Amino acid sequence: MSDPLANLTAGFHRQDLVVNGIRTAVLTLGQGPDLVFLHGTGTFTGFEAARHWAATHRVVIPFHPGFGLSDDAPGITTIEDVVFHYMALFDALKMEQFALAGFSLGGWIAAEFAVRQPGRVSGLVLIAPAGLISEAAPAPAMTSITPPELPAYLAHDPARILPLFPAAPDPAFDAALGREVGGFLKLSAPHPEGNPDLARRLWRLTMPVLLLWGAEDRLRPTGQAQDWLAQLPGAELALVPATGHLVLEETPESAGLVTGFLARTVPAMPGGITAQSGAWESVTWNILGQTYTLKQAGPDSMAWHAIFPADTFVPPHVHPDQDEFIWVLSGEYTIRLNGAEQKARPGDLVVMPRGIPHGIFNLSGSEATCLFWVAPTRDLRALFEAIHQVPDPAEVVRLAALHNIHFLPPPAGA
Repeated sequence: MSDPLANLTAGFHRQDLVVNGIRTAVLTLGQGPDLVFLHGTGTFTGFEAARHWAATHRVVIPFHPGFGLSDDAPGITTIEDVVFHYMALFDALKMEQFALAGFSLGGWIAAEFAVRQPGRVSGLVLIAPAGLISEAAPAPAMTSITPPELPAYLAHDPARILPLFPAAPDPAFDAALGREVGGFLKLSAPHPEGNPDLARRLWRLTMPVLLLWGAEDRLRPTGQAQDWLAQLPGAELALVPATGHLVLEETPESAGLVTGFLARTVPAMPGGITAQSGAWESVTWNILGQTYTLKQAGPDSMAWHAIFPADTFVPPHVHPDQDEFIWVLSGEYTIRLNGAEQKARPGDLVVMPRGIPHGIFNLSGSEATCLFWVAPTRDLRALFEAIHQVPDPAEVVRLAALHNIHFLPPPAGA
């Protein structure tokens, strides 16, 4: 018997948390600002889009209670119950603010979550969301759609989504999907057509909002987008041509519309001057005896002043997705770049491209100072926060790997 999610989730990191007695599975992939994706009724969608998003974000995919890899939760019977469950889950994960995307059922949950905690959501993406009652474009009842009819409701061209379904009878897939359809019917039972109170609460969505819809959606009719826009006049609407309900699967390129939107929601970095003796946001780190004073930080770059006491160093390591630079201010540094050793003195600029092993050593016998910067920032600031005043080099190496900075093993005999 197959595992319906095994291949789809390959490469994702899994973490299980118990929230109010319910074991909840959470998958993560990538580095950068957090992007939470809430799945639809079927948990077999969204993973390829998540791989695209992981190039610029840390994608977090929790499974709703009673769906996918999470345990059943008989006590969770409404959409609101799920929303409160996620409030507690994100508290446990110490996620204070993040971009939030949801598809279909997940879009309904995402909208209800953002209505209740708008300050926590930096940007909201609703992909063919359920939840809003539409008189002009009502959705068909799930119970009225027969299995042979379902592919035509899910996609404009059903052939494009056939790889999502087993080619031969698969009891495990059928059981998993049946469990999830049952979960949707349970959660929506109080209001099968949507929450009658949601429309009058959407004014609380003050964050940037993207509505992403297949132009030929029959399961969540495209006309419903106008009902959402009527309540969210500042929202963006992206209609994907020749595409049905499974927007991200039928037209994979649509995943780029999400990252493009999120890039536009990043607040502008404030201008100004960080004084020679000052620190950006008053942040200073002590990392294995070196003093780092933050001078500038934003999603695209980060700069810090560094003091290297004599005989301190940063061992050879690799930034897979960042370029790093050093402007030497005083003293002398020994730079080991891709196996070659060079000296860098005041006024010299050291360029260390992404993916190239490099180490920085102060072997001069006296203090040396420099200005570092990286582009883009990725998760480096979070790493510095994590290793501030950590005395154990092995623990620093371990934490660095979790933030996608990888130290090389010492050479043989070292």
